[in-house]
Amino acid sequence: MAFSSRHGVVPTAPFSSRPPSPPAIKIPTPILPNANEPIKILPSYENVDPASLSVEDLEIITQNRKEQLAHDSAINWTYSSRRLAQPVLDFLYLGPSNVARDRKWLRETGITMLLAVRDAKMASMRLLDVDTLAKELGIQAGYVDITGYHELVRAFPLAIRMINDHILNIYRSQALNRGVTQVLPASMMVDTVNFRRGKVLVFCETGNDRSASVVVAYLMSVLGMDLVRACQFIHFKRFCISLEDEIKQRLKTYEDILLAERTVHRHQLSNSLGGPSKPKRSIEDAMDIDNATGGAAGAAVLDLDRFAYRQTLAPFVDIKEDGVE
Repeated sequence: MAFSSRHGVVPTAPFSSRPPSPPAIKIPTPILPNANEPIKILPSYENVDPASLSVEDLEIITQNRKEQLAHDSAINWTYSSRRLAQPVLDFLYLGPSNVARDRKWLRETGITMLLAVRDAKMASMRLLDVDTLAKELGIQAGYVDITGYHELVRAFPLAIRMINDHILNIYRSQALNRGVTQVLPASMMVDTVNFRRGKVLVFCETGNDRSASVVVAYLMSVLGMDLVRACQFIHFKRFCISLEDEIKQRLKTYEDILLAERTVHRHQLSNSLGGPSKPKRSIEDAMDIDNATGGAAGAAVLDLDRFAYRQTLAPFVDIKEDGVE
């Protein structure tokens, strides 16, 4: 006999002993005017957290906010394409670990940094270690080590900062006015003929999960894309990416963090520049929603909307002698 039956009650709905899981995050096919239409992204400082990047930094990283395009790679995709790296942005590549050891491709593409996103166990065994290769080619190597998907939210800001710092350092090392404190427009700061732009390859074993999640997080942070749009964009670039639902949940959490930080920092910046500041409501103002209602009753009224359209649900019902009540 079931536990509930032995106690004179039965459940009104099926029960599960596992913890509740969040709803699955669906990434729909992008709606475009025609099948050959690319996804277009125009970088804008309005979508960037002002505490993470300045206007000048964004212009340097995106080359004066150059438009980014993603054509549907599924049209010409082959199985062997998964062994290659694809340019997600014109300075950011995504691929598997074998590409990170292809000296010819790295030289021809002009990669200046290898960023490995690996399991922490691999770090202790020096797997996916590219220090020797990077030293040979005169480029930079970086690592983001995690013990599981639960650490991705912590890892995203670190990886994004490493990419941005590298791109900015490569640019500033070639700046013509390195000894001048005055900030000039980005187009006037380098010798455009001999300028070598920084390029980063983000990789993991397959190039389809951990490293892909870092690139999605980068699109959300630097280009201000939402989670769905960022996933659609990167899927157009690398058709074989496979983000488990747990990874998408971490990315959703990171998206919420980015939105909160962006809102708070823009509000702080507006206040520091003398912009209008809206005072916070006091608890008394929040409670004073009805002159006829006050005290504890007023607090209860504030909570009514949560229950307005809910149906009454009793998890268990009593068993009568002649059947279920």
